[in-house]
Amino acid sequence: MIGRTLSHFKITAKLGEGGMGEVYRARDTKLGREVAIKVLPEAMAADSERLERFKREAKSIAALNHPNIVTIHSVEEAEGLHFLTMELVEGETMADSIPANGLPLERFFKLAVPLSDALTAAHEQGIIHRDLKPSNVMVSKDGRVKVLDFGLAKLRTNERSDISALPTQASTALLSPPPLTGEGTVLGTVPYMSPEQLQGQVLDHRSDVFSLGLILYEMATGQSAFRGDTYAERISSILRDQPAPVIDLRAELPHHLGRVIRRCLEKDPDRRYQTARDVLNELEDLRTELVVEAARPASHPGRQRARPVANRPPIHLVALAALVIAVEGLVRTTGGAC
Repeated sequence: MIGRTLSHFKITAKLGEGGMGEVYRARDTKLGREVAIKVLPEAMAADSERLERFKREAKSIAALNHPNIVTIHSVEEAEGLHFLTMELVEGETMADSIPANGLPLERFFKLAVPLSDALTAAHEQGIIHRDLKPSNVMVSKDGRVKVLDFGLAKLRTNERSDISALPTQASTALLSPPPLTGEGTVLGTVPYMSPEQLQGQVLDHRSDVFSLGLILYEMATGQSAFRGDTYAERISSILRDQPAPVIDLRAELPHHLGRVIRRCLEKDPDRRYQTARDVLNELEDLRTELVVEAARPASHPGRQRARPVANRPPIHLVALAALVIAVEGLVRTTGGAC
């Protein structure tokens, strides 16, 4: 494909590939700009119903116009190939930008808030991503978050997300799971699927909230919330295990951040945050609280910084201490007489 020209797009390099097609860098010779193009798999292009549904959903995604969602320019056809043209985002993926011990707290919020905002915008337009993972989130050279690859996205419906809707190699792999290092199929995203998605249940936007929680967990700790050496083990862990609390892995993190992430990862969708906006609001509020708390000693030199709630003595011990002090004072006043 490299060196080939499709319509007025000259392909110059391959950027990646996955279950929903191959992605290339190309030069738009009409407008004189660099773009990314995704060539759709033959199976999708040959199925007229799937292709039309994909075009409708691509049109909805293109209308999002959000600074943290990659822009889709057009859906094209040339020389028997169907492809998307998209904004080219240069930088690194979230997967590549997370260090082994997690992101510094300031950096965490700088990426987590716009990521949650982008997901909120999609959900409020009725679009479910269904493939949210660190490798589908770019951090541009200027530090801006861009959510990529709505290739599995769908408009909100009552359809089930069953395995038969995925590429053939993915459904085969479920019966005989490959190692986690396997790439190029939809099952490469098993570590970021919700329990209901793995079980083929009807999906709504709360499935994306679970996937968002998995990304936030990894951003905060540098580790996966659910582990296993094979897909079968990872699937079992997502369905049954409780992840280690975030603050157990990084004690310096705010306790409330751990609670936010834990609630995103509730296995029962009814117990999760019900919208991505709820997650966004929580993260924004927590970031503001931490900024105010950090600035307090400088603004009030005579005031000691309050200890974290988790480190304060229990209320009943505080009350007992107050009672002892009061009794001691009474004894001193009466000379020991009662």
